[in-house]
Amino acid sequence: MASVTARHTMAILMQRLKWPVPMVRWRAAREIRGLLQSDKTRVDMTAELLDFLEFCTTESEVCSVLCLLFLTESKARPSRHDVAARIKCPSILADVLLEKTFGFGAALGGWEVAHSGEAPIFFRPDEYFLNHKGAHIPPTFYNELRKIERSTGLPFRQQWAWEWHNLREKLGASLTSYAHYFDEYGDTRSGVKGQYLQRQTEVFRSAHIRAFAFAVSEWGMPLKLAGNYLVEHIPAIGGIFDLDLSPKPESLGDLPTKAFAEGSDLEGVLAEWVEANRNAEMPAVSFGSPFPLDLARYGDLRVGAYFVSSDFEMRNDHGPFEPMDFTLATESLSIEGAIRDVDIKHMKRDGKAGWCAPVCTSLFPIPYGFWSSDYFALGLRFLAPYCLPKESATRVRAGALELVSGEAVVSRTRIWNDVWTPAYIPEGHTRCGAIAEIEKGVFEALPTRAPKGSKLAWYIETSIWTRETDYGDYAMKKRRALILDDAV
Repeated sequence: MASVTARHTMAILMQRLKWPVPMVRWRAAREIRGLLQSDKTRVDMTAELLDFLEFCTTESEVCSVLCLLFLTESKARPSRHDVAARIKCPSILADVLLEKTFGFGAALGGWEVAHSGEAPIFFRPDEYFLNHKGAHIPPTFYNELRKIERSTGLPFRQQWAWEWHNLREKLGASLTSYAHYFDEYGDTRSGVKGQYLQRQTEVFRSAHIRAFAFAVSEWGMPLKLAGNYLVEHIPAIGGIFDLDLSPKPESLGDLPTKAFAEGSDLEGVLAEWVEANRNAEMPAVSFGSPFPLDLARYGDLRVGAYFVSSDFEMRNDHGPFEPMDFTLATESLSIEGAIRDVDIKHMKRDGKAGWCAPVCTSLFPIPYGFWSSDYFALGLRFLAPYCLPKESATRVRAGALELVSGEAVVSRTRIWNDVWTPAYIPEGHTRCGAIAEIEKGVFEALPTRAPKGSKLAWYIETSIWTRETDYGDYAMKKRRALILDDAV
């Protein structure tokens, strides 16, 4: 029996980049990069990566490998020549990544003919394409093409369907439906699902990439503009890729258990936690966490600090929330060094009466990198820059997302998993958590950063899904409460 060598193990690791679960691909890519950056394993890992790249049969797979190389330190990468020689599916996005990785002039080209020609007048999109265009990849891709069509009058969606039709036939890709075999049957019947990356995911993404190749070469679409659209396909960006999973924060204490209890006094348990939190080395100002598995398989707790006007009353349909803070990263493909510039007036939300504004926003880079989509679905909370007296910038150090003002680390955001699986319930997310903690002096100064006529407050919300039988539908029960900081 042949022995398993290090090269065999590396080959298996490379195949994990095709695994259906995005988080598995992300963690595998991290390990691959680590092996590339190690002097002891670089030669063998490079050989396996180049072999894998040579056998990639879709544009999206090629770009995932190129993205990984972009995120690898320069001295640990194979040469541009060795990489380019193994690319069998050139694309505009591949050229973008090659130039980001190896510098100006490193583009390969070849994408000018990497399409199926113009869709015939008689062509009608396949029924499978129409039914699954928002299932295998986010529906935003189709919606974006519709917007482009409105401004240009050109049939982008038709071209995407045509590219998909031809690419599917060329590859012989099966018309797969939802991957039920990953989930528990009873849960799937109740609407619990996961976001799985099947072979059709690569076909849909690659057809979309090919449609833009046609648009540039035949319709005269500006190359730069096409590249800006296509970077949405990259699986990871700098900084976010470097986040590590932390242990569940001790600062949560027994708050999840107390808040879960039926009939518990949410205001009381929140006030108790706020008082204890003030004594932490880096007090928390926002977190989202699943409840312990022995209490609820599907359920989460959300706590956050807010500035509220003196007349604020919560709405009936929802409580305060942390709006997305869209951060453009199309040029750098990284959040490292991004300057935070968010005006509080853009984050204010009306209540039934008065207004509120979050101490933390939900960081959402564009592009964001779909391997880490679970944490963006949860909300990657990050201290809002209007809580600071000076300009601040983002970085990732020691696996945590940090906010730096001057020379000081004023905030950090950590993520963790809690008995994690890919499955999530509608309106919910997977069993992951995120917490934003800030420097003690910044925390103590928060009340002074409140806009005129407002005060610092704390909000708690519990969402718990239960069902009466093992095969019944889940029903969600939500509870919420708000207290003023100076009342604790």
